[in-house]
Amino acid sequence: MALTQWQIVGASIVMVGSALYGRQFSLRFRARPKELRQLAAMLRSLRADISYQRLPLREAFLHASRQGQAGSALSDLFRIAAETLEHPGSTAYDAWQVALQTQSTRLHLSAEDRQVLANLGHTIGVTGVVEQTAQIDATLALLVDREKDAMEERARYERMYQTLGILAGVLIVVMLI
Repeated sequence: MALTQWQIVGASIVMVGSALYGRQFSLRFRARPKELRQLAAMLRSLRADISYQRLPLREAFLHASRQGQAGSALSDLFRIAAETLEHPGSTAYDAWQVALQTQSTRLHLSAEDRQVLANLGHTIGVTGVVEQTAQIDATLALLVDREKDAMEERARYERMYQTLGILAGVLIVVMLI
């Protein structure tokens, strides 16, 4: 049985599409460790601004925002928190929660990663400088552990999803022929 030109083109499109889908899904595993590293760097900046420079929290959030890439989800996380603090009656907890909720769909973080960040909001801006820096240090330690887990997941699953995308395309093509 000879395949027509259109069947070959259709099969090629299915193969490329499924391979791209598998690659796109695998990119989540690549992006998460990178975001966790960037987040840790931004939190270190926030910690330094709070503990050494004694900046107001709004300014510390803005400075941390500038440590990331402009327009990135992490940079916007800190920027939104700073902007929310400008509203009358807004607390640091409210600002942090609003920023997390606003950016949650743009971040490649797991639910556990987001919970670690949400817990930070309970003490930031409420307690003294020593307690805030201690909470940031605890959050940083948790993020380092989360990054190690993310690297293990990346090693385990990234290649698998790329391969599954290709294999799914092959299976669809075989079923259609």
